[in-house]
Amino acid sequence: MFASTALIASLLKTRSFSSDLRPQPLDDAPTAVGTPDLDAASTTSSSQTIIVDEDALIELKSKLANAHLINDLSDDTLARLVNANLATAYIAYGLSDLSFVYPGLPTGYLGESVEQWAAENIANVYGQNGKVAHMDTRAGALAAVHGALKSSPAAVSVLTSSQGLLTMIPNMHVLAQSKLPVVIHVGAHALDDDLELSPEVDSVLAARNTGFAFLASNNAQEAHDMALAAHIIAKSTSLPILHYFDGVKAAKEIEKVDLLPYAKVASIAANVAAVETSYTNAFDAVENILGQVGKAVGRDYHIFEYSGASDAETVIVTLGAGSQTVKQAVGQLATANRVGILSVRLCRPWSEAHFLNAIPKSAKRVIVLEQGDGLFAFNGPLFLDVAASFRFGEWTGAKPRIVTAQSTNYGNLRPAHLLQLLSETNNFVDLNSEQYTSLADEPALLDTASRAIFWEVAKTNTASHVSNILSKSLHVQTRIVEDSYRPGGAVVNSHLRFSKSTDVSAYAYEKASFIAVQDVALIKEYDVLASSTQKATVLLNGPWKNGDEIEPKLTNEFKLRATQLDIQLYTIDVASIAQNLALSNKSRNLIFETAYFLLNKNVVDASSSALAALYQEIDGSKKTAALVQEIFDAVKADLTKIDLLPPWTILEISDDVLPKIPADRAATNEDSALIPDESQGAATVGKWHQAAWDLIFKEAYESKTALRPDLHEDTFVVKCSENRRLTPDTYDRNVFHLEFDTGNSGLKYNLGDALGVHGLNDEQQVQRFLEWYGINGQDVIALPANEAGQRETRTIFQLFTQTLDIFGRPSKKFYESLADYTTDAKEREQLLFLISSEGKEEYKKRVDETTTYEDVLREFTSARPTVEQLATIIAPIKPRHYSIASSQKMFANSVHLLVVAVDWKTSTGEVRYGQCTRYLSDLKIGANVTVSIKPSVMKLPPLNTQPVIMAGLGTGMAPFRAFIQERSVLKASGVEVGPMMLYFGSRNRRNEYLYGEELEAYHAEGLLTHMGLAFSRDQKEKVYIQHKMQEDSRQLYEYLINEQAHFYLCGPTWPVPDVKDAVVYGLKQYGGMEERAASDLIEEWKEKERYILEVY
Repeated sequence: MFASTALIASLLKTRSFSSDLRPQPLDDAPTAVGTPDLDAASTTSSSQTIIVDEDALIELKSKLANAHLINDLSDDTLARLVNANLATAYIAYGLSDLSFVYPGLPTGYLGESVEQWAAENIANVYGQNGKVAHMDTRAGALAAVHGALKSSPAAVSVLTSSQGLLTMIPNMHVLAQSKLPVVIHVGAHALDDDLELSPEVDSVLAARNTGFAFLASNNAQEAHDMALAAHIIAKSTSLPILHYFDGVKAAKEIEKVDLLPYAKVASIAANVAAVETSYTNAFDAVENILGQVGKAVGRDYHIFEYSGASDAETVIVTLGAGSQTVKQAVGQLATANRVGILSVRLCRPWSEAHFLNAIPKSAKRVIVLEQGDGLFAFNGPLFLDVAASFRFGEWTGAKPRIVTAQSTNYGNLRPAHLLQLLSETNNFVDLNSEQYTSLADEPALLDTASRAIFWEVAKTNTASHVSNILSKSLHVQTRIVEDSYRPGGAVVNSHLRFSKSTDVSAYAYEKASFIAVQDVALIKEYDVLASSTQKATVLLNGPWKNGDEIEPKLTNEFKLRATQLDIQLYTIDVASIAQNLALSNKSRNLIFETAYFLLNKNVVDASSSALAALYQEIDGSKKTAALVQEIFDAVKADLTKIDLLPPWTILEISDDVLPKIPADRAATNEDSALIPDESQGAATVGKWHQAAWDLIFKEAYESKTALRPDLHEDTFVVKCSENRRLTPDTYDRNVFHLEFDTGNSGLKYNLGDALGVHGLNDEQQVQRFLEWYGINGQDVIALPANEAGQRETRTIFQLFTQTLDIFGRPSKKFYESLADYTTDAKEREQLLFLISSEGKEEYKKRVDETTTYEDVLREFTSARPTVEQLATIIAPIKPRHYSIASSQKMFANSVHLLVVAVDWKTSTGEVRYGQCTRYLSDLKIGANVTVSIKPSVMKLPPLNTQPVIMAGLGTGMAPFRAFIQERSVLKASGVEVGPMMLYFGSRNRRNEYLYGEELEAYHAEGLLTHMGLAFSRDQKEKVYIQHKMQEDSRQLYEYLINEQAHFYLCGPTWPVPDVKDAVVYGLKQYGGMEERAASDLIEEWKEKERYILEVY
């Protein structure tokens, strides 16, 4: 339990707020909407401030939604990464007039996507909108299917699970006797009392005597091809077909699949002629059609498929579904051990002749693999078919010995297990025994594939997006396991395998060279490093920047194993980046995706544009590509390499054995609930004595005090020591210089960092609002503080003063949420109208007028959310970041800022102020301010002698003041420093020559070797910094090309192309470059961080 520092003070002083609280203005916002005023932009606008659009937290929506799979087939930017469920459903929907879905699971069931496509009126291969019926799984299932087939010659498919299949057996007999060509697709799985899924392929054989032909597939590609074959066989032979696959592994493993366009599917189906055949003789027709389909898709299919040694003495026989692991293990042992495997593609009707022809004549032993408990109370149906074929079929030579081997799951069988099996002399082998399970962790033979694992606490598109980009040049497999019933919330484990080879791996889990963990608490529950290779890269989500900070968060087992494996440990502060860029919770996975690509450039050098292409374009002025580039830059700046500490090598560890992966549960949460929305929360209001108990009995309640527990980054309290206006009092722009005494706060910053200022709302405004709303500010409210379930306690007055942006601009989400609380029908209608497409213009007017949360609540008075509800639907105040204008080498105990106060007039003439700049401009000497540090890409060159070229507009001068101070200290200590060129632009010298005296002094002493000053309004013709740069183009060329200079631009975005043109001019004029080559060179400099832009 957290209790804020300010709350403790309030309890002790019987006051509801701290004496340091200051007025809180509205959000920083532009003065107008429309064409920018170049003169205004070139002056003292807040160029170093990262302005967050408060219109809404940004939610980036993935293009990889199942519902749009069919339409997206025309989009070449999207790889076809699907599982067997989706591949099967794609064909079933395309070749069916009517589909019946009998769900076997609450979500993620076979046929779920079919329902989505039908709801969107997506056409099938016949150009008609497919019709789908969602059915209950109960006794008498398929009666509706029988009725549909009897009443019309429609193409009908059924999608279900092996559990649902059991209820259909009586009516399957009826359909087969009537020779009605229905196709039933089955995902075979079992479900235990703990809702854990396990493959149960053999369970479909309970329906083997119904008169249906049984066709098997092993993976997503085969599921696509066999689904196509099943529908063609049914249409051609008028026989009912049952197509089945592993409903756990194949249904959850995502891989790149060649999905045929519907036009091609229709063509293949139309070219297969009708065949007159009976059920008992259908295998020849099926073999022929499998050959035709295989030829059309470029793969080889037969009703019995043998692989392995041509002179095999041992042949393993398995059903054609769920046998991939065995087939892979046999492939690694085949030649040396004279072993082969026969996969049964068509087990009904059974063909003795085809079966025996597929077995090598050298076979001396046939091992039949069947799923079972190993008790051998009876031989399974596959064993009986095999035994009968050898007993009654035509086999020349000595008949092989037939062995039965049973296992509940042979998905983890490795080569070592098969070697053990080959040495068995018994006719009965229990694959559930310890000798076959104790080796389960033994790795497969080495291959050239790479692997990555993502541990997350919410189901996201991270694995899909990473897989999609990797699949452009690599073959990718992705396996996702989710346990929604984990105490403390869901956990999702995504295992990616990628290789240049198209060979797939059947093994579900192998060791990975990259592991990312979204919540470090998972390390205490799972053996995360059990799947780590030597020297793997491990990424943890959190604000820690060194080993000492992160050490308390890690278990001894993790730390010791990390040193043994020599892992490369990194951290990324996802929450901080998301907060700074105004990303919604649902979009935070993009930060993890970006971190993966930045840390794995040896695997694929993915650009921000490649990742942006996977997301839909967002509403508003900011484009998706620009936002994703901002995320790339932010992640690059925040990624921190953590050195493993020497004491970690000698730690004592527990004997407890942690699970290596989550339990694979059947029931999952709905997508809308998987990632908590910003409006969700569980705030509770009480009296002050409830918080007092937490403080008095800290040990019992596990309470601790924290400055700002609601914030994800480390925060510090600094004291204002100077607040000085730099522009004249008569000037219409207030640009001011701030200095903060860091004292004993522990605040350390690097050159180029930004200072995050956590501003406060105005006390009097807050009090007026609380009184109007009828809220007692002295009541205590408990709020969720973090993902670990801890709660933060503070007074309501503090909540509205420090945290809630009550005087900020609301998002559309707020209007939508508020509508749920209205009791007046007209007010509800108006709120919903404002967020509709019809109300777009009216909503825009509110944005332009900077209508606040308070304004909306006062306007729609029938909506009275409780304070707990307000705490969840009003966005928090975000820190405003300002480039630090000082060097800590020169000012060891101080940090400086350069700020411009933002104000504007609404259409009614009301003057409003920027939220944080007003707070800062009103700061009194001695006032305490809560701040945080944000890293930046603005760094000096690695060599002190390299030239520095700086271009700043208005308050964009801030980081360059710090650069100059840094080199001044170095020069004073006897270190040789390189040239420094400064280009500074503003309206006029008299009013806006910021730090002019300092700059002139540095220029006079020779530290600033050149200054290009552009005061746009001091002469008749407008002069901007790009004009000054073009005048110096020869010197710029010499520094950039011959002396490896670094170039920096800080300020608004508008001069970026003009400044680039000035640099290109020099490269063309004095380097003889073509314009394209010069532009490419600048892009190369950007990649190498020699051409750095910090613009907004």
